[in-house]
This record gives sequence, structure tokens and C-alpha cells, in this order.
Amino acid sequence: MPVAPGEQLARRVRCTSVGAVTVAVAVAAHGTAGGGLPTSSALLLLVGVAAVLSSATVAIPVLRRGAAPLVPVLAAGQVGAHLCLSIAGGHHPGASPAGSPGQLMVAAHLVSIAVCAALIVAAERIGPRVEAALRAVAAALLARVPAVELPRTWLPVADRHPVLAAVGRGTEPRRGPPDFV
Repeated sequence: MPVAPGEQLARRVRCTSVGAVTVAVAVAAHGTAGGGLPTSSALLLLVGVAAVLSSATVAIPVLRRGAAPLVPVLAAGQVGAHLCLSIAGGHHPGASPAGSPGQLMVAAHLVSIAVCAALIVAAERIGPRVEAALRAVAAALLARVPAVELPRTWLPVADRHPVLAAVGRGTEPRRGPPDFV
């Protein structure tokens, strides 16, 4: 079934933003609840989580439309991001000795699921409109630019130094290493 260009853009935005927005908002929620900044190893793990989420959204056709199918994927992304941040960053102050998150941490991650879903659906709705507007602006700008043709200057086909050209016609150029090798 053919897909309109605007719908194709919306799919790309959705699949890319599922991973990126989930990880970004998870880091913000984690830090807001007292988890601290992620370490470099945690960031590397988060890139893996984002890649898995984006790939799952591309591979499973049900996840390509609507906000309802996004909620389980976003929840799994929040759990994965929280585990990455907890494992790579060590225990955070709000955690119990068993490593389970505190109530504030759970609430922050739950709110981030709703924020992610709202951001992705909004980007999906506005994407085709932004693309159409950018195409119209680009077409209008390019239509107004006149094609300027520069006057051509003709150069005579003659040597600038005819004596040197006549003397050097039968000789070989002297480029390269010396001949005493």
C-alpha cells in the first residue's frame, strides 16, 4: 500500500523519537527524583536502550499508529532506562537497600511516560504540517531567485610566451630526480 510523504515523515519521527525522547525524559525524571547525573557508561547503555526502542517501533507495525500502543513501549523504555541508570551509576539516595526505587522515583518515571506519549503524538501530528510549510517556503524562496548569467569573456588561443613555446616543443621536461642513479 503506498504511503504519502507526510505519513512517511510521521513514521520516521515516531520511530526515532520513541527512543530518543524516552531516554531524555527518563534521565530528567531520574535526576528530578534525586538519582543524579548519568555516568558515561550509563549514557552508553542508554544509547542501547534508545536503539532497541526505536528498532522495536519500526519492526512492529502495531506500534506505528496511535498513542495507546506506545504506552507499553514507553513503560518498558522507562524501566530499561532506570535499570541502566541504577546499574551504571550505582545506588542512588532514594533507593532502598534492595535497590528498588522510591515512590518519588516511580512517580517521576510514570509522569515521564505520559509526557513522552504526548510529545510523540504531538510531533507526529505537526510533522506533516511543518514539512508542507517548509516545502512551500523553500519553493517560494527558490522561485524568487533569478538565474543570473554572467557575460562570457573570450580568451585568444595563443601562447603568452610564443618564443619559449617554440623552443621547448621538441624537448622533454626536466622533472624528477637527477639522472646519476
